[in-house]
Amino acid sequence: MARQGHRVWAARLVTLAILLAVASISVYLVWRSVSLAPAETLVKAPEVLTAPAESEAAAVPHELDPLLDFARKALQNHLEKHQDYTAVLVKREKVGGKLTPECKMALKLKYGMATDETGQSRPVSAYLKSLEPKSQAGREVIWVQGRNDNKLTAHEAGLLGMVSVDLMPESRLAMIGNRYPITEIGIEKLLRKLIERGERDRQMGPATVRTIENAEIDGRKCRLMEIVHESPTAIVDGKTVEFEFNLAQIYIDEEQLIPLKYASFGWPKKPNGPAELLEEYSYLDLKFNVGLTEKDFDSKNPAYRF
Repeated sequence: MARQGHRVWAARLVTLAILLAVASISVYLVWRSVSLAPAETLVKAPEVLTAPAESEAAAVPHELDPLLDFARKALQNHLEKHQDYTAVLVKREKVGGKLTPECKMALKLKYGMATDETGQSRPVSAYLKSLEPKSQAGREVIWVQGRNDNKLTAHEAGLLGMVSVDLMPESRLAMIGNRYPITEIGIEKLLRKLIERGERDRQMGPATVRTIENAEIDGRKCRLMEIVHESPTAIVDGKTVEFEFNLAQIYIDEEQLIPLKYASFGWPKKPNGPAELLEEYSYLDLKFNVGLTEKDFDSKNPAYRF
């Protein structure tokens, strides 16, 4: 019996020794995996490697950088120095597949105070009076952001001008003959759009940029910058993305730091054919800080025909 009990205790001791050995090995392996975890994470975690790659890509010079630098500088200058302006706005737009006739409009525009610091555009008060073509001469539109339930007030030319209507800026009637609603009007919105499009196109690949000195708009010397995309599409992150234009032209008044004209063209319908105009906007007789008041944006102004 004593010998049998001795054997049982010996077996138990061997089993305990094996368990202790296994436990020791497990503790060692856990300790080793914990000590190696940071190094393995650096190798396997893609987000750690992605951020530096993106910042490095952004730091690589691009053909659009000079134009983006101008647009950012011009926007800052416009925000700091210009509270209002008058101009003759000349526009042509492709709407519903057809190019509208050239339209000339007397423009008054006044900025309000920015409501926050998130980079939003300043609130706008705008008055437009059509000068050409003759069929539209006399049409007037007033829009004051946030007033009149954000509706514009308008009347047509001629006998139709006896009746004024209030319309939502993006309603079907308000958009007739217009590529964009009146909410997109103004130099500040144009500069912000240039920056937005430039930064987007910068990420889509190379572009051809041509600079032409001593161009002229309304008797003012300008620098003409042309941006050309050779292909209508680009591959970004494995997805096909469309460019908004084949050719864009920006006429820059470097003295005033203002784009006096912007035009964009789509791709030719036929090989080697002419590029098709999509939109064109020119600011003529531009005068800043003329002292516009609320009366300039009041439909009861006796100088208007509302």
